[in-house]
Parts: sequence; structure tokens; C-alpha cells
Amino acid sequence: MKRNGLRGENMGERWLFDQLEWNVDFDAACKKLHVMEDDRDDFEEIYGETVKRMKPVFYAGREKILSNDGHSIVLGGERFESRVISVNLKDSDTVYPFVGTSGRAAYEYALSISDELFRYWADSVCELALRSASVSFRKAMRGVIGSDNINSLAPGSVIDWPISQQKPLFALLGNVLEKTGIYLEPSFLMRPVKSGSGILYASEKHFESCSLCPRQDCPNRRAPFDSEKFGRDYGEKNE
Repeated sequence: MKRNGLRGENMGERWLFDQLEWNVDFDAACKKLHVMEDDRDDFEEIYGETVKRMKPVFYAGREKILSNDGHSIVLGGERFESRVISVNLKDSDTVYPFVGTSGRAAYEYALSISDELFRYWADSVCELALRSASVSFRKAMRGVIGSDNINSLAPGSVIDWPISQQKPLFALLGNVLEKTGIYLEPSFLMRPVKSGSGILYASEKHFESCSLCPRQDCPNRRAPFDSEKFGRDYGEKNE
């Protein structure tokens, strides 16, 4: 199933992308989720009900870096504590915070399913939709930023940027629940579950936070773990 159309609604220094192109191919999803031939009819029903409720949306902004002391940065009235972020942004003056989700209605549908396998299927279709929409979002943001070379940093995925920093990120963007339907749990996890957040920035030097993450069983790993990278690139000797 495919949805077409990409629209960015300029809201001063905020943009709402609520017509992103995305695609969750049925046969590819069956293969990805190891759906057995005998289960295809059941999966097709769950797939169809999930897809018709799907509405990926991203909300992003542009922020000047007001200060960078080598261990934290200040954006708007919010401070973000991270040596990695501070070093990565030492030559930057502007960043682009964002949040995005596969949609509230599809998430609530998945929650309503009592059968564990069927619920897993619905959740997985939401994740595939989010990944697909994320590609369209990044393409759109390359146009906004004016560079093909952009990196991303996300709370909880950077070794010294904890998930608790979701709170200032949401505060910085403002109106996140109203614009996207995304909200934070007391644990700082996002709901809907299939959501993402972070900061985009332009850089000629490619960066993958996976290179700093020791978790080896991550299905979304994009780069191998480098056990010496943090000390080499972010140690005090680099100050």
C-alpha cells in the first residue's frame, strides 16, 4: 500500500509534514515478518485495517545554537547535555529538532487487538510505515536545510544523551501533542510507540550513533560498534 504527496506547512520556524509519501508493500511485509502461507489471510486483514488508519506525520523546526560550551548546547530556552552533541555541532550554528510518528489511529488500533500475534503484526506494519515516511521526511528536510549531507542525533540513542532529554526537546518544539498526537510517558518513552525524535544538522562528516552503541542485537543497526570511538573523538584531549 502506498500513499503519495508531500506537503510542508511553514509555520514561522516550524514545519508540519502531514502528507508524506510512504509505502508498506504487502508481500515485502509478509517476508519481513516471516508470515506463514497459512496465515496470509489473517495477516492481510490486519495489514489492511492498520494501513487504512495510518497517517504518518512529522513536525520540525529550525533553531540557532545559542551556546556550545563543549559539554552542552542551548537551543531556545532549553539546555541539552551531551559531549557527543556538543563536539559534533562545534562547527554548526543551526539545528533542526523534529518528532514524527506513523500515526495515532493505527497505534490505537494495534492496542485494541487482544491476540498477541495479530497485535505484533499491526505494530510491525506501523514501524514499516514510519521507516518509509522517515525517508520522505529526510528528503524534504534536505531541501529545507539546503544540504544533501545531514546527520541525526536522538535522545537515548547517543551514548551520553539520555532519553530524559526528550522533555526539553518536546518543550523546544512546542505543541507536539496538538500537531502530531505524540506524547511522553513519565518514563520519557513516546506514545504512539512507533515514533521518533531528534535533531538534524548539516555536516560534511557523516555520523552514525550506532557506532557508539554496544547493543549488538539491534535490528536497526546502521554501523558497527566502535569501542574506541568515544575516547578517540570525544575524550577530554579533544577539548
